[in-house]
Amino acid sequence: AARGASVFQDLPSLSGTFGFPVGACVILKDLQKAPQLNGLIGTVGSPKDQATGRVQIILRDGQVKSLRHENLKEVLTGAVVRLHGLQGAAELNGRIAECGDLDLTSGRYTVTLADGKYTTKRVKAENVELVKRYVQPIQIMSTQRRAFTWQSELHQGSEAFRQPWADSKSRFGDLGIPAPRLIPGPALVQLLETSEAGSGLALPEAVSAEQVPLDADGRLACRLLCVSCERDTCIPASALKPADVRRLALCAKALISHDQSRPPYFLLPETCVKALSCLHNAALCGWPLLMQVCQGLLCVESEHLSHKAWFRTEALIMNFVLSKPVYILSSKGEIVAGAKSKGGGWLLSDRKEDLSIANPMDGQVLPAERKLLEKMVNEVLPENVRKGSKFSAYRL
Repeated sequence: AARGASVFQDLPSLSGTFGFPVGACVILKDLQKAPQLNGLIGTVGSPKDQATGRVQIILRDGQVKSLRHENLKEVLTGAVVRLHGLQGAAELNGRIAECGDLDLTSGRYTVTLADGKYTTKRVKAENVELVKRYVQPIQIMSTQRRAFTWQSELHQGSEAFRQPWADSKSRFGDLGIPAPRLIPGPALVQLLETSEAGSGLALPEAVSAEQVPLDADGRLACRLLCVSCERDTCIPASALKPADVRRLALCAKALISHDQSRPPYFLLPETCVKALSCLHNAALCGWPLLMQVCQGLLCVESEHLSHKAWFRTEALIMNFVLSKPVYILSSKGEIVAGAKSKGGGWLLSDRKEDLSIANPMDGQVLPAERKLLEKMVNEVLPENVRKGSKFSAYRL
């Protein structure tokens, strides 16, 4: 392309006839009457109106604009991409990254590498290829074109834990939710056995959803537990302290001793997806559905846990919506798994105690997540428990 010309001008496109797909990310351009909007990013919220040639665009601040096709350009902003064809930094070819905003003048994207360090690079549009676009909070909060509703999907997935694991992964993919990465209990135990007594532990590497053990019918051959811990955001960069990780490892050891045929695997908020903000946001949107494939909630006891909005929400959802047990991982003392009383059955503990959960919306949560959490509480929880409730939990 000539200097200064668009790097996209020679690419064929059918969007002029059929419109951009709903959910596509676009950048606003060439607006004469509202030039202050040029360069802003939005999400396509409706099919193209064939009579007016306009589509509804949801901007990042929630505003909705009706714009013509020629004032929009589809971009990869917010998607997971793979780098390729780089000459000066060939070592980055094949790396996964999150695609940031496009500079219309230079034709370059700012991308964030999935290296855990949030390293950013500026690369030409021709050097990125789409891997997948995931659901984002703006789509869940939209009143016009919502990606999915939690209530409907929880109802459809009510037998998810009995279905082949591949079906759950496929369902997540269809909804734009990343398949979860999990912490293997046996890996925690191995770290525990090679560590100094009383020392803290770092979490082992999470494994992908493709690496979990399955039985002959393709169902999970492990005990999958969702972990709730003290945190102010749903998917934090880190949450468990080294001492908490040691307690989790001791719990894994007790669970394996109780039932070696079904080793525990843990869905931890901080390790459930790779370190990209778009994946964190997608996991946040799908968190009740990710909880649904687990067989219980394991609450890591700590001083301020009960004040956290996400803990309160998770405990209420697991007990009242998913009808699965809530366990408390004691902060000290011996960890004992298995029900000693007759008829204890499948429960991992018979040490029952009352757990009082206060109103989730009175709990601590980052302001950026409060509206979405409030929507989740109001739509997912039964009306009589939205402001808190009391139920039986089990202490390990």
